[in-house]
Amino acid sequence: MVGSLNWFVCILVLISAVYAKPWTYPEDVERATYLFRAWKEKYGKYYPSFRVEDQKFKVFLGNLKVINKLNDQHKGGPEFALNHFADISPAEFRSTILMPKRVPPKFEEERYIKREVVDRAPESFDWRSKNMVTAVKDQGSAGSCWAFSTIGNLEGQWAMAGKKLTNFSVEQIVDCDGMEDVKGGNADCGVFGGWPYLAYQYVMKAGGLETWEDYWYCSGLGGAPGTCEVCPAPGFNDSLCGPPIPYCNMSQSCVFKLNKSKFVPGFKVNTWKAISENETVIADQLMQIGPLSVAMDAELLQFYHRGVFSSYFCSKTKLDHAVLLVGFGVEKGLFETKDYWTVKNSWGPKWGESGYFRIKRGDGMCGINTAVTTGVLGA
Repeated sequence: MVGSLNWFVCILVLISAVYAKPWTYPEDVERATYLFRAWKEKYGKYYPSFRVEDQKFKVFLGNLKVINKLNDQHKGGPEFALNHFADISPAEFRSTILMPKRVPPKFEEERYIKREVVDRAPESFDWRSKNMVTAVKDQGSAGSCWAFSTIGNLEGQWAMAGKKLTNFSVEQIVDCDGMEDVKGGNADCGVFGGWPYLAYQYVMKAGGLETWEDYWYCSGLGGAPGTCEVCPAPGFNDSLCGPPIPYCNMSQSCVFKLNKSKFVPGFKVNTWKAISENETVIADQLMQIGPLSVAMDAELLQFYHRGVFSSYFCSKTKLDHAVLLVGFGVEKGLFETKDYWTVKNSWGPKWGESGYFRIKRGDGMCGINTAVTTGVLGA
């Protein structure tokens, strides 16, 4: 009887541990003030005046409540915690870090790679272990994720071709890519968002890419040293992108900065391909092709900390963020297993799981399977 009771107690403890809140932050002003001070020191945050700092504290306090609510809603699932986005509201996060929400593009049938899935996929796979993925970058306060996603794919394609893994220039695409798809209602709009499939077309037209070191990223530095005042790219479509930033520094524009003599020798994009929404096919193509560019609804990822993300509250048809699919796996828990994708983000290495996140695989979570593309390199 005693043994049975002890066993019952152990089960209760395990259940409590699984479903306990991973984070519960104080929501009163006094304790939140101490937490805000510690958070500022950790992330090196400084504000130009007491007035601005007071405004930021109010946002911070509101975000503590947001994080507590998210952890309560996702018990036993992903965990959410304070990070460097804690002083911007969810609304500001959507308007500066994410892109305007848009529906997945429709591609012609011939764009899709056609290949039957013959072999059963392994339980896990990860291109990072095969040196096909560069280090995590930080887009800063700009909606330039689409360029990071494109470049991540092309870096992988270059390495897959047997070349040295190279950091290609994201800023070149942000500054210079004014491609448009008028029929589809899409365009590449610099810091206001864009599409990887159009970015491949820009690289094809330009004839190549410079390296990150030769054409370094400066769009999203938020006024820090090295920040550039980005001018609209040649061909910027006002009707599809909206009005450009009213001020810019032409000496920092694509026209002045692009140097084709510094294009990486031998690098050329011949075309681009799309991949089926079937996630079994996506896993197969990921293993065959290399890291893939994908888009999704990332509104709820602002405070993601770790775990396999899944939510009833994200959209499968309204996308606002582009990222890089690098692998997949299975998380085996006490009561269930979770199939997931491993995804490289562009919010810096201190965000999430060292700059990466995992998201549920097999259910089209947050639309991650709806705009999967890859560039195709030529000889």
